Amino acid sequence: MSSVSSQPQFRYTQPPSKVLHLRNLPWECTEEELIELGKPFGKVVNTKCNVGANRNQAFIEFAELNQAIAMISYYASSSEPAQVRGKTVYLQYSNRQEIVNNKTTADVAGNVLLVTIEGNDARLVSIDVLHLVFSAFGFVHKITTFEKTAGFQALVQFSDAETATSAKDALDGRSIPR
Repeated sequence: MSSVSSQPQFRYTQPPSKVLHLRNLPWECTEEELIELGKPFGKVVNTKCNVGANRNQAFIEFAELNQAIAMISYYASSSEPAQVRGKTVYLQYSNRQEIVNNKTTADVAGNVLLVTIEGNDARLVSIDVLHLVFSAFGFVHKITTFEKTAGFQALVQFSDAETATSAKDALDGRSIPR
């Protein structure tokens, strides 16, 4: 596997889309910074910031497919890489054809939490430990664990959205004690 510094700036595995996936962004990148990056190529109609395990990825959606193609083409042929705050940003077409509006769907709370467990010992966190931690907030119906690119993850299902929200608010960004 190649190191981060030798990664190509572009991956051509996705067919063109008016939605671009950006990686290696500075932490807490803003919607304004994404719009500014895309503005020379066309009208940015939607963005989704701070996604991914490290919150250093984002999506930019252009009004037209040719605008996204223009941005990818420009940076593919330019000697200057795409940059935000002096940090090289890696671009590729997204497998999405549009960004689901994060301002409405993310605000609708559900009763299932997606939990990402980070760190070297992430796989050592058992379902029993997860159950103990999350049942402090209410009845836990199910826990499913799996491995993804973002790391070791779990889906935790509660009885209702209020219980899931209180667990999320209390535990987001916290460490699980040994």
